Amino acid sequence: MNQPSDFPPPTETPEKEKGKKYLLFAPLIVLTIILLLLPLFLIISRRKEPVYRCGPQLPCADSIYATGDLLNKGEVLARLLSRYCIPQEKINTIYSALAAIKFPFNRMAPGDSVSLYYQGLNLHGIDYHSNLITTYEVRFDSLGAALARKIDKPVDTVSCAIVGTIENSLWHSLLKMGGTPGLVVEFAEILRYDIDFFTECHNGDTFEILVDKLLVDGKTYGYGRVYAVHYRSKTENVYGFYFKDPTGKWDYYNEKGQSLRKSILRSPLSYAKISSRFGMRRHPIFRIVRPHHGVDYVAPRGTPVSAIADGVVTMARWHGGYGKMVEIKHAGGMTSRYGHLSGYGPGIKVGRLVRQGATVGYVGATGLATGPHLHFEIRQQGKPVDPLKIIPPRAEPVAQKYMPLFQETKNSYLALIKSLTAPPKTDTIASHQPAPTSK
Repeated sequence: MNQPSDFPPPTETPEKEKGKKYLLFAPLIVLTIILLLLPLFLIISRRKEPVYRCGPQLPCADSIYATGDLLNKGEVLARLLSRYCIPQEKINTIYSALAAIKFPFNRMAPGDSVSLYYQGLNLHGIDYHSNLITTYEVRFDSLGAALARKIDKPVDTVSCAIVGTIENSLWHSLLKMGGTPGLVVEFAEILRYDIDFFTECHNGDTFEILVDKLLVDGKTYGYGRVYAVHYRSKTENVYGFYFKDPTGKWDYYNEKGQSLRKSILRSPLSYAKISSRFGMRRHPIFRIVRPHHGVDYVAPRGTPVSAIADGVVTMARWHGGYGKMVEIKHAGGMTSRYGHLSGYGPGIKVGRLVRQGATVGYVGATGLATGPHLHFEIRQQGKPVDPLKIIPPRAEPVAQKYMPLFQETKNSYLALIKSLTAPPKTDTIASHQPAPTSK
């Protein structure tokens, strides 16, 4: 006889009830994941390995076929040719032919262009284009021998006037007008003795450049000789004119025939930003106010530092808070110091004579420095002076007997700038004038 149980019927725990709910939603979750991954799966399934075709498609015995490619990063000519299924024996033949004409194998660079020419299935030759001007051509004869030659395209030179207004910086503004980094540097170098482009370049300033533009097949290849420059700001109005006298001596002069070069550079760096000036300041490390005997220029680590004038190196070693420092003694009791360097320039050691503009070291952060910058000092008779207030004497002017020729050359430059920048007249075609003859 069955007795009634004293125990209640078993009930499901909350954990089991949760499990059942998850089981009910599991198919929905799986379906959602499949739908999300389906597009990615379809994309991957459709992707195919690139097809490499060796030689022409559908060739015939007399067909002429041309193709080409660019060198990839870390790639050389041999690797590119092997990608096009050129046999190693033929690659060796190409290299031998190029070596015979002193091909610069060590200067191959990413982006160099290579053209391949086929006659039927046979490789007829290649062209290696290192730039717009120079092409190295290799052609095979009927016996399979290769002959190479170097071809330089003619470079056309035309006079060009670039006129613009400063927006943010000289670098940005001149590049925007079609200039190149090299042209920006040259413009700044010509005027560096009169204008400090780190502190005296402001939005709204204007500039003019008369320069040779180099063209290859109608395309701009670069810029050549700069003949005239002009920079106008609220405080400065500086001209520079290239002039070569009958003895062969040349320089850049202002409108009065005075040399733009001076015995002392305005700054030891071509491009940098002043972060701390001469005078009292709060030291960034010690957090106390004390004299700052120089000017700090912020620049990328490794930027070359130039000697501001001719002189003799009196120190090139670690010097306390200066870190790696170079000190140079100049004429007239003046010395210059370059601190926090990451390294020293070629041949820089005590007793070595250095010329103005020579590299004495490289920007770093050695010693007491919070980041890469140059600490630059000038001392006169041992006493620190503000480098930004030094007014150096100019180099030699145009010889008096050549002044009429200089004035004639200067006026021709100004007239050429005016003609090149004048608005074109109706129904006329503007053309470049021939380059100035004063070379």
